[in-house]
Amino acid sequence: MTFNPNNNLISQFLNQRKLRTFIIIFFGVISNILTILIPVSIGKYYELVFHVNARRVKSLGILPNKFWDTVPKFLVFFSLLIVIRFLFFFFYEYFLRKEAVIFIKEIKDYLFSHQLKVKYAVYKEKGIGKYLLRYSGDINSLKNLYIKGAIRVFIDVIMIMIALYWLWILNKKGAIAILLLSTLFYFVLRLINKKLEFYSLLKRNKTSGQLSFVSRSLNSIINIIILNKQEVELKKYKKKSNSIKNASIIYTKWFVINKGFISFIQYIILSIILYIFYTDSIENTSSGSNLISFILLYLTILPVIRRLFSLESVYKLGSISLRKLNNILQLDEEEINNGEILSVENPSVTFEKVVFHNNEPVNFIAQKNKLNVVFLPKGVGSLDLIYAILKIQYNYSGTIKINKKSINEFTPKSLRSQIAIASQNIPIFGRTVYEAITKYRSKRIKNEILDLFESIRSPFSENIKLKLDDNIGENGSKLSKIQKEFLSLVRGVIQKKRIIIVSEFPLLKAINEIELFNILEKQKATVIIIKH
Repeated sequence: MTFNPNNNLISQFLNQRKLRTFIIIFFGVISNILTILIPVSIGKYYELVFHVNARRVKSLGILPNKFWDTVPKFLVFFSLLIVIRFLFFFFYEYFLRKEAVIFIKEIKDYLFSHQLKVKYAVYKEKGIGKYLLRYSGDINSLKNLYIKGAIRVFIDVIMIMIALYWLWILNKKGAIAILLLSTLFYFVLRLINKKLEFYSLLKRNKTSGQLSFVSRSLNSIINIIILNKQEVELKKYKKKSNSIKNASIIYTKWFVINKGFISFIQYIILSIILYIFYTDSIENTSSGSNLISFILLYLTILPVIRRLFSLESVYKLGSISLRKLNNILQLDEEEINNGEILSVENPSVTFEKVVFHNNEPVNFIAQKNKLNVVFLPKGVGSLDLIYAILKIQYNYSGTIKINKKSINEFTPKSLRSQIAIASQNIPIFGRTVYEAITKYRSKRIKNEILDLFESIRSPFSENIKLKLDDNIGENGSKLSKIQKEFLSLVRGVIQKKRIIIVSEFPLLKAINEIELFNILEKQKATVIIIKH
């Protein structure tokens, strides 16, 4: 399922699943009609037991009298109503929440797919941690908005309209009181919700900032340890943590005021209803059966009224999450398929006056299918060259060519399919050795990979003891430095690409320099070794 970030994500999902939405609405409407009918029918019971002919109970004549003209029949019919109502309620809630799970799954899939395509410069500038919170708080708010908004609001409004009709029949003054007081209190509640929205946004922004800070700190933990900056970072963290605490306390205050005020409204309305029935009883214009049915019906729709009163806060919090998610989904994606497709058998690589960070220009021609060495000036790292030739970053001037054609004319995807990187500066990714050296997970090619792996490992067998299924830890945390160098080398050469960019491997070179170059020479590719 695809989404347009410029339009409402929920409405797009509903439009693409219209039949499911109709089924949910059908079960919800029937469930609510039965929910209203159950307390209203108590008036009929009151009539049968106490032999009081309440005029307003005659409105129940829409149902055949033979269904409940005696108390035993009434009890059977009443029980049947309860069972049917439960079944419709179950299917309504089940399908609604099932659709919510599917909706969130689709949003997460789309979000992750988009984030994989976002330009690397975005993550480098803003930090990855900034986006992690979107998978927890904002996704939950969006799910809450889907469940409590849209479909449920439509069904709840229908229920309130039907309930007001029955309340009007039972007691006009009471129905008017509910309508007027609910409208009045709603506007007061809106003012409270504005405060709730402001402090919710403040709390979320501070929490997101803390998460980003933690991500940056833990990714740089070795620097913190070496420079004895634990106390400094802890002070920064506590400052952010206290800021979140203060914002959360204020948010909690307004959240509790919001929830408490809703209950306050409902009980005030109930008190006024009791007073109205009291005055009507003095004037003999109301009966006990009407009071019982009215109160039971009002108590029945209290959860619906509570939901509708809470709806604005749900929408406020949900809209914040929608905006944040839309901001991410609107980030520019890398156009990896924009340009010509690079397909070469015997590639040559040329650097013409390529300047990084205002340093000396790099002029270099790599001969086809041979080992080539390029010397970078001081201040230019191997990643600068790697990111440039793979079109990950464009922080250089000059021209890089493959077979005398600028790489700017080729798609980034085809460049990366033809260029392999053997560099320890690229983090090791994967849970096992096998996952770290190949993008495949298939067992079908595992034997072939194993043969290649062993042929490369054999010259270094005494120093590197690794098997394909060995667990390497997160980002290679369980590997020694020489093992990381080795896997970085294997990861680059095992892909059998036509161009291989190699940064220096000092430990492997110290063990067996000749064999290291023999491995690279056997690749039948244009190999560029980066040196300073």
